[in-house]
Amino acid sequence: MEKMDLHTHSNKSDGTLSPREVVAAAREAGVALLALTDHDCTLGVAEALEAGKALGIRVIPGMELDTEFPTELHTLGLHIDPENEELQAFMAENTRRRQARNEAILQKLAEAGADVRPFLPRFSGNPTRLHVALALVQGGYAQSIGQAFQAYLNRGMPGYVDTRRISPEDAIGLIHRAGGLAVLAHPCKLKADVPALVARLAGAGLDGIEAYYPTATPGQRAEALALARQYGLLVSCGSDFHGANRPANALGCAWAPDAALEPIYERLAAARP
Repeated sequence: MEKMDLHTHSNKSDGTLSPREVVAAAREAGVALLALTDHDCTLGVAEALEAGKALGIRVIPGMELDTEFPTELHTLGLHIDPENEELQAFMAENTRRRQARNEAILQKLAEAGADVRPFLPRFSGNPTRLHVALALVQGGYAQSIGQAFQAYLNRGMPGYVDTRRISPEDAIGLIHRAGGLAVLAHPCKLKADVPALVARLAGAGLDGIEAYYPTATPGQRAEALALARQYGLLVSCGSDFHGANRPANALGCAWAPDAALEPIYERLAAARP
């Protein structure tokens, strides 16, 4: 089993490196199997696949879906068909939704005395709230990305705007119809009853769980591994790499030579490009 990273972002969502640069950086980090999983889009997949062929790295087409839940809940789609028509339609609608929400957030912030529009970072793909958080920091309205969310962007704060998302069950179905594996992202970050949630999603066809994640404690990792055994789920690992936007999340940092990771490695490594 070679080193892998199944959760990464490029500048097509809220990372700072281009898809080609992510693949090149992965090679430097010794990663041999890499999934590009930008938020609600596959805009960078073709570039990443081309770079992977040139650099000798197996690149897995993927995406990360933001789903409807009382707290943050993301689902990774691994080895999806990026040209799937239903997936493309979903992404187009979701991009419109994200753009409309970001405009509403920017307007509310301006009305609250924090006009960050001059400080928005340049990006080439799907807009996310992280771009707004970065602008709040750049404009001097917050000292850090975390503070920007806490003071301006979280629920109940001046820049919060609600939105409707796909349900976790519908996300799993969409991923499956696009030929992919549905993996629960970073359960260690969930402010929820994780065992109850996994039981619910396993019944809807969840394929895997991201047990290995940079901030997972040994106890959280053990819980995720136990849930994987209980429900017959694949065990995944991902850095949640965002380049300079999350410098602590280095490519490949969540990987470990654990036999529990071998099934997903073997399945993805053997899959057709």
